[in-house]
Amino acid sequence: MFFLKEYKAKKIKAPDNFVNRDRILSSENKNLIYLLNKRFSWMKKYMKGKKLIIELGSGNGCIKKIINDKKIILTDIIKYPWIDKKVDMLKVNLGKKYQKKIDIFIINHSLHHCSNPGLTLKKMSIYLKKNGYILINEPETSFFLKLIQILLDDESWSLKAKVFNKKSIFNPKSPWISNTAVAQLLFKNKGKFQKYFPQYKIVENRLSEFLIFLNSGGVNSSFFHVKCSPFFLKIINMVDKILIFFLPSIFALNRTVVLKKINEIKK
Repeated sequence: MFFLKEYKAKKIKAPDNFVNRDRILSSENKNLIYLLNKRFSWMKKYMKGKKLIIELGSGNGCIKKIINDKKIILTDIIKYPWIDKKVDMLKVNLGKKYQKKIDIFIINHSLHHCSNPGLTLKKMSIYLKKNGYILINEPETSFFLKLIQILLDDESWSLKAKVFNKKSIFNPKSPWISNTAVAQLLFKNKGKFQKYFPQYKIVENRLSEFLIFLNSGGVNSSFFHVKCSPFFLKIINMVDKILIFFLPSIFALNRTVVLKKINEIKK
């Protein structure tokens, strides 16, 4: 299993974002809130003093509660009641008024649902200010993520996908089709990424999350979990850091990436 390069889920599963949003916003699950704080709180240092912040693929839109920043513009391909603007991530159809105006884009566990992530990153640079940032959280295709996806028949991955080509890596017929290896393919080799995307500089590129995710109770689904106090959650997080430091390809379930726009690219 560790050496499997591809897996295709038998069914395409669409999360119930209404249920998940209510569960998160009213949650007394300290494990889940701890996980979400870990995913989002680091973004605050980049967002300080910034005016125009757009999240792509917002889904349940819980980021506003976790970060407590009302100025974030939530977008998604599905116009849920809490979504501010309907945007197809593949097209990044924001309009001319946003060109070179956006301070920060946020992508949280949604880029792997984009059939042409390379094209999306290029289109985002059209709207991003110089020295603006893209803040990214994405799944990391480690041994344990592969195991989870196979056992739950959850999502697909392909480490053979050619993410730097101009063609789509899967059929974009549904927003829930995915390749959870996208971030690994795009960002693991920093030199290769910079070659194809000279408009960006990778500022951060780190791995995280193992036990704090497995025992969170689930973000897009509800699972059994052992309730932990904040003290024990911190200990679990420290254990995660040690495991991922020594064996990242086995334990890491999340990749965090920060891109900074440093150049304008001529069409």
